[in-house]
Amino acid sequence: MPLISAAFLPPSPLLIPEIGKQNNQMLQKTSQAYRQMAAIFEKEEIEIIIVISPYGLSQNENISLNIAPQLQISFQEFGYLATIKALNPAWRLADNIVKEMSHDNPVKLSSQEKLDYGSAVPLALLTENIKINKTLPLFPADQKDRAYHYEFGLKLGEILKKRPEKIALVASGELSRRLKKNSPGGYSPKGVRFDNRVIEYLNDSENGLNKLLALEERMGEEAMEGGLKQLSLLIGAIGENCQAQILAYQNDFGIGYLSVNFNLQVATI
Repeated sequence: MPLISAAFLPPSPLLIPEIGKQNNQMLQKTSQAYRQMAAIFEKEEIEIIIVISPYGLSQNENISLNIAPQLQISFQEFGYLATIKALNPAWRLADNIVKEMSHDNPVKLSSQEKLDYGSAVPLALLTENIKINKTLPLFPADQKDRAYHYEFGLKLGEILKKRPEKIALVASGELSRRLKKNSPGGYSPKGVRFDNRVIEYLNDSENGLNKLLALEERMGEEAMEGGLKQLSLLIGAIGENCQAQILAYQNDFGIGYLSVNFNLQVATI
């Protein structure tokens, strides 16, 4: 069956109440967006979440999958010592992807039991109150461009159509890191323009996703963005005939936290 659900969500550790503490309250709109997506996953009876994370065991030349025997959601590096939960890897799906991908899009396998926070934050929040015990963390290729990731997504979408499970695809990432003086990259008006452009395109139901794919690399680099590769792969996998629904946008901490639900049941043509 085709993909059931898809989303773009920010992986800020501050969204975890035990980590964010008082700062967590400033991200209530984003937290609510996560709850909305979790409710959608529950309603659609999602069985596997594929999460595209920019912070894992990425390879220079290859997209990679994490198939450790157990995938632990833990935030010890942020001072929260408890392991929240452990999920099972979607081994059969990973094996299917590796075998079906062409020589032009080889996939590497990795094994790291403790999930990177780009995977762990979305999985912790999306599975907090619903029973989803299988996941497949996927990591972009450092030295490949967005076009490569889009093409990979096209092939991934074809593979997923043949799978029997109900699968959701989550792209984990942020927009600009240059929105305020306290931003990781300092302030730049180009960061604000970048975020506004991405939101404008996502609100364009006719040709917005194509415009997003064509966004100049330089514009993203100047904004210090952290999400376009993941978005490009997601758009390839879900197809362009869907409706993007922006659930939340926050920049309280100088980083663009955008939450988007891609309604795969609504055609735009």
